[in-house]
Amino acid sequence: MATNPPQKDSHSMLERTCRVVLDVTIHISKITPENVADYFTPSETGTGLSWEWAERQNRLLHALLKDEASLDEFLRLITKDELEVMTNTVYAKPQSDDELFERIYSNMDAEDALYFQTAKDEGLLGENLELIYKAFVIGWKEAAIKEVRVIATGEV
Repeated sequence: MATNPPQKDSHSMLERTCRVVLDVTIHISKITPENVADYFTPSETGTGLSWEWAERQNRLLHALLKDEASLDEFLRLITKDELEVMTNTVYAKPQSDDELFERIYSNMDAEDALYFQTAKDEGLLGENLELIYKAFVIGWKEAAIKEVRVIATGEV
């Protein structure tokens, strides 16, 4: 199968657009010392990140999981982002997760809300969501194609 489309100046080129619907399972794990040991070890010297940094993200993760609308939005965001990386394509303008997480952390206790708001104000919110992103694993290898259909035809 050809991987490159025919040149646009070809006189006998047809074009079809297919819609592919995939079902993928997303596994979500708690942020625990065992689950994050491969990519985060708290600093015991006081010079690096403490376990409190991870616990705070775990509290934010739990708050996200309780907000169905925000969770659905986040799942769409991470699925689209990973699909774009896998296909080396950008489907839409990159979407910031700042507003989504602001809705979540603004309803947490005052200390956590202030922590995440300060991180956002300092442009460091992404660094303080790292373990949350690691908690979501998309099962692309188990993805199931549910539908493939032609949605547009035409000549180019």
